[in-house]
Amino acid sequence: MRFCSLSSCSYANSVVVQDNNTCILIDCGLKKRDIKPFLDQAGLSAGDIDAILVTHIHTDHVYGLKYICQEKDFPIYSTENIIKKLSENYRFNTSVKYIAFDKYVKKKIGSLTVTHFKLSHDVETIGFIISGGGEQMGFITDTGYVPENCVDEFQSLDYLYIESNHDVNMYKKSSKPRHVIRRNLGPTGHLSNEQCGLALQSMGLKKCKLVVLGHLSEDDNSPAIAISNARRHLSPDIPLASAPSRTPGIWSDHFKSSNQPVPYNSPVNLRQARHDIPRAREYHNS
Repeated sequence: MRFCSLSSCSYANSVVVQDNNTCILIDCGLKKRDIKPFLDQAGLSAGDIDAILVTHIHTDHVYGLKYICQEKDFPIYSTENIIKKLSENYRFNTSVKYIAFDKYVKKKIGSLTVTHFKLSHDVETIGFIISGGGEQMGFITDTGYVPENCVDEFQSLDYLYIESNHDVNMYKKSSKPRHVIRRNLGPTGHLSNEQCGLALQSMGLKKCKLVVLGHLSEDDNSPAIAISNARRHLSPDIPLASAPSRTPGIWSDHFKSSNQPVPYNSPVNLRQARHDIPRAREYHNS
């Protein structure tokens, strides 16, 4: 199993997860002009994607759905209520095949298995554990706190993509409207760096091969601050990186194959690193 962030910030969020047989897109907040080039930079096309998971209906997570769905008839998976809100609030130019997750039931999507869980945001939001090939990846963003069941279930993860949205001190001095600051610092907002760090510490993550910090605020955080905070709460043996904001990152398997991993948030190194990564079709055949 491997994964790659296509964009990770309040502008747009989208992450690809795949094994040798199945490719899943988590959210598609990308602008129309970004979808094809961002997928191409990751070595993919829309035709390589088998399904889309939707975490919630905020624009930075679903804006590009109507455009990518013009490329292929994707099944879109989420909870019944999120699907209802999505169909009510967003117009699609093509018919959309929605598939609702059953409560407390794992969903098989190709060769991957998806378990969803409820998070705490100002709209209904879910996170995931995705399993395949004997490995597990946890995905948790857009939540005001980490639910206790996630702390327990994430103990045995191989990979973790987790929100580290803002530095609290920077955020308190932010130029954002006060009601937005109160909301984002509250229990239905976003995880701060410190909350993320404490969650990492509680999870243990004894077998984890990589932690990627996502959804960093471009105004009230920085990769250096977020990584420095998370590292204090994480075993030094676990690779740690932050997803770049408005450009695709590198595939997670690069961290396993390189003795000196490329910084995930370094665009200069990213261009070089992509030459070492097989395109999706080659990967499927390996």
